[in-house]
Amino acid sequence: MNFKVTAILLVLLALVGTFAYFYGGPTPIPDQAKPPFVYSIDMENIVGMEVTYRGQKLDLTWNEDQKKWLFTNPSQGEADQGRVNGIRLLLSGPGSKRVLFKGDVSDLSQFGLADPQTVATVELKDGSRHAVLIGDLTPNGENYYIKNRDDQRVFLVDFTWGNEIARFVIQPPVATPTPVPTPPRAN
Repeated sequence: MNFKVTAILLVLLALVGTFAYFYGGPTPIPDQAKPPFVYSIDMENIVGMEVTYRGQKLDLTWNEDQKKWLFTNPSQGEADQGRVNGIRLLLSGPGSKRVLFKGDVSDLSQFGLADPQTVATVELKDGSRHAVLIGDLTPNGENYYIKNRDDQRVFLVDFTWGNEIARFVIQPPVATPTPVPTPPRAN
């Protein structure tokens, strides 16, 4: 093979390689900042939950001896442990759609947070309590206004999160009794 032809092919290969390196690959998608959590609590530290929705209140506590969640009002029956744990997961920390206001909001009533329709409080193993206020739906109905009781920021969370917290009170997590078969009658 000719030395000139080899040199020309190497130069062309270098040019094609350089072009492919800078212009031929997929452009990386820049990392987008994820919206922050409204708060975050280790789910295993929650030992009590209280939700008040439009004046109705429902609360449960973890009974360490029985290893299950119990209504503080025993007349409500047996608690559905699976559903209660789902609510506990939701109350351990909602992810926000975005932070609406970071500073001091002078008029919380514009978000339904001055007198919120829902207040969810969790009690932790160390005895501390954490409360979150859930206000009105946004005008488009896709989000709720929400804030921590001790925080100035107002967040937006998905409407499904707020609806499920309200449903906790409207349709309490009462366990469905397991049917017991009755023996057949003898003739």
